[in-house]
Amino acid sequence: MLTIEGFKQALRHAQSEIEANKDTLTDLDRAIGDGDHGINMSRGFEAVVAVLDDDYPTLGDLSKKVGMTLMSKVGGAAGPLYGSAFVKAAPKFGDATEADFNLVKEALVEAATAIKARGKSEVGQKTMVDVWDPFLSDLNESDDFDAKLDQLVGATEDMVATKGRASYFGENSRGTVDPGALSSSIVLKAIMKEVE
Repeated sequence: MLTIEGFKQALRHAQSEIEANKDTLTDLDRAIGDGDHGINMSRGFEAVVAVLDDDYPTLGDLSKKVGMTLMSKVGGAAGPLYGSAFVKAAPKFGDATEADFNLVKEALVEAATAIKARGKSEVGQKTMVDVWDPFLSDLNESDDFDAKLDQLVGATEDMVATKGRASYFGENSRGTVDPGALSSSIVLKAIMKEVE
């Protein structure tokens, strides 16, 4: 069950993991982007942690607040993408104060749909969608979430980017893990850890 406190804990855990991987995310983004993904994600999740001390009556309220915070605090493409994800998940969580595995999955599917719509991206374009979509498409409670996410992140290394700034690098984008895929796996691992 994902409780409101558990959701907060997941976000705090995501923040600490993003902080620990900030330089890696920045280096990956420097290779095939503009080099600010780690800094932007760090700033955004620090802002998220700052709003977690407030009281939220429902999971939906918390998810919406997180999304709005990310939209206002994260620069680059990541802010609108992650922000939209949490805002779009909020109505699915609705008035629930705790969510079982199926409800969490449904909310995350809404989040993934928002990311695809906002980024106008599909699977196979070497973006964060290459983690969100395949991870959720056949997700079961018995899955090894961490291993599945690690595998999906690793798979982006051999892809050629056809979307976003990385697409300017063409064939040279091959050989580098997508930074958005890595940050997505950090966020999803943190959430799924609290659902287990």
